[in-house]
Amino acid sequence: MRAELLYKIADIINSNSTKYRAVIPRVRRQYMTQQGNSLVKSTCLVLNIMVTYRPKNHIHRSMWNIYENDIDRIIKKIARRDKAFAQRIDDNEPTLFDIEMIVRRASFQALKLKLVTTSYDIYLENS
Repeated sequence: MRAELLYKIADIINSNSTKYRAVIPRVRRQYMTQQGNSLVKSTCLVLNIMVTYRPKNHIHRSMWNIYENDIDRIIKKIARRDKAFAQRIDDNEPTLFDIEMIVRRASFQALKLKLVTTSYDIYLENS
């Protein structure tokens, strides 16, 4: 995954969401992966998404770390089925719905940004 795409995702989240704020730390996150019978040290960038105007709370989550490798895995899965999505990612121009879908799937359905107002959301507002 290109770092430019990760920074573009953070910029789009920051410009279109009033509830969430995205930050990419300059330092890469280190972790251990298993290759064969040994552990190997690996690094990757992290997308930190936090709830704005809410202090840290140990009961309700207010911060999510989404790893670059998880985002890359989700992008590859979606790009196999959707060629238009793959072209938008290659051009570094993802839509709001693309970013919302990537973040939702990379966070295992835990984080729903609601950058795009869907017809279902409009229906719930009117009910």
